[in-house]
Amino acid sequence: MRTFAILTIACIAAAWLAAAPASADQAYSGDADYQVYCSSCHGTSAKGDGVIAKSLPKRPADLTQLTARNNGQFPADKVARSIEGRDLPGAHGNSDMPAWGDVFAKSQDSPGADAAKVRITALVDYLQSLQAKK
Repeated sequence: MRTFAILTIACIAAAWLAAAPASADQAYSGDADYQVYCSSCHGTSAKGDGVIAKSLPKRPADLTQLTARNNGQFPADKVARSIEGRDLPGAHGNSDMPAWGDVFAKSQDSPGADAAKVRITALVDYLQSLQAKK
């Protein structure tokens, strides 16, 4: 009977922790978010060759060349603004890419602006890790 009570308490605690809202300190996987949100256009290797790339009016950017196209400096702030959609009017603005900031902020996985910002930072860090070496 005691074992059953301990198991019951453990299950309740696990369920409560799983249902707890994500915090801004939660670690997000830039790699996982890239595969879910970006790879269909930019490709799994980020070269702009995703499965729907050919059906788009403009070819998606080769994200492995961001540093090379910016005089050897990875443009982290510009990339973050582009992902977030901060510089765009409206949901898609005048960009060829969707704005993900509101999507992340309204997600169960990253509710709120602070958590969305942490998630975008993880995605930017992942993209920086993909930069082509000279």
